[in-house]
Amino acid sequence: MPAVARHDPRPDLVRRLNEIGADAGHGPGAGFRERLRDELLAAHAEPAAEPEPPAPRRPALTRLRPAVLVAALAVLLVFTGMQTYASVPGDRLYAIKRAAEATLLTLTTDDTERAQRELTVAHSRATEAAALLGYPGSGREKLIGRTLDEMTTTTRSALTALGHVKRHGKQTPALKKFTEQQRDVVAPMIPQLGGDDRMKASAYLDMIDDLTP
Repeated sequence: MPAVARHDPRPDLVRRLNEIGADAGHGPGAGFRERLRDELLAAHAEPAAEPEPPAPRRPALTRLRPAVLVAALAVLLVFTGMQTYASVPGDRLYAIKRAAEATLLTLTTDDTERAQRELTVAHSRATEAAALLGYPGSGREKLIGRTLDEMTTTTRSALTALGHVKRHGKQTPALKKFTEQQRDVVAPMIPQLGGDDRMKASAYLDMIDDLTP
C-alpha cells in the first residue's frame, strides 16, 4: 500500500503570519507577531526521534556457561583417569588401563627406558593382586593367579632388557627400589593366598631376592 504524503503546515503558517504582518493598518505589534510565529512553529515541529533502547544484556549464567562446561569436562577427565588408574582385573575401566600401559611401552625404542616402564607395570600387577584379596566372590582366585603370572612375566622381561643388571655385585638405584617395593607388597599376600598362588608368590620373591647382593 503506497505511503500517504504528509502535509507540512509550517509554510502556510509562515505565509499567513507574513500576510498579517504586512497589514500595517491594524493588528498586533511586530514583536507579538514574531513571538506568536515562533510558538506556532515550535508547536507544529516534528517530535524528536526517540532513542533506541539498549540491547538486552545476556544473563550471567549464559556468559559463564562455556567456562562451566570446560571446568566440568576437566573434572570428569581427572575423575575418570583416577578411576582408571585404580582399577583392577574385572573392573569396566581395566581394559583402558591395560591399553594405556601397552601404548606407553610401544612409544619407546630405548631398552633401558622400556625396562623401567615394565618394572612400573609389574608393580601395578602386584598392587592389583593385593587389592583383589579384599574382593568377594569365587572368581577372585582366578583373577589373582592370572595377575601374579603377568607380574612375573613382566618382571622377567624387564630384567632381560636390563641384562640382569648387577654391576660389581650392586643393584642400580631404580632396581633396588623396585625389589623393595615388590617385597613389601607381595610378602604380606602369601599367608592369604591359596596353594598354587602361594607358590607363585614365593617363587617370585625368590627371583627378585636373587638380585640382592
